Amino acid sequence: MGAPARCLTLAIAGLALGVVLGAAACGGGTPSPGAGDPALIDVQISQIYLTVANKSGRALNDVRVVIVPIGGATLFSARVGRMEQGEQRDLSLGQFQGRDGTPFDRRTVRAKAVRVSGTDLDGKTVEVEKPWR
Repeated sequence: MGAPARCLTLAIAGLALGVVLGAAACGGGTPSPGAGDPALIDVQISQIYLTVANKSGRALNDVRVVIVPIGGATLFSARVGRMEQGEQRDLSLGQFQGRDGTPFDRRTVRAKAVRVSGTDLDGKTVEVEKPWR
């Protein structure tokens, strides 16, 4: 094989390697924020309050906090509305009610998780679920 053919072969191999590495670099970028990203909404659970903090970097609309009990027969929810970027809200456990108006009572209902959902200004749904501890 002559020198020009060898150079052409190396050039084609180098180009193919560059295309493969370029595609891998583009495909492995940082994922966009979305559902289930725990860094977007922080939830702290205490004896009488749930503290919800918006850490998404954007305002969230239609924020809803739901206490999911073991068995899941009745979901207890509280509507927060709009939360600005970096805003933190304390919600009393007494604010949570089932669909039929039944208030959440920590003594009679064993909670399994807390689910917080809302939509950002682009209309993307942000949802985080944290186990009850």
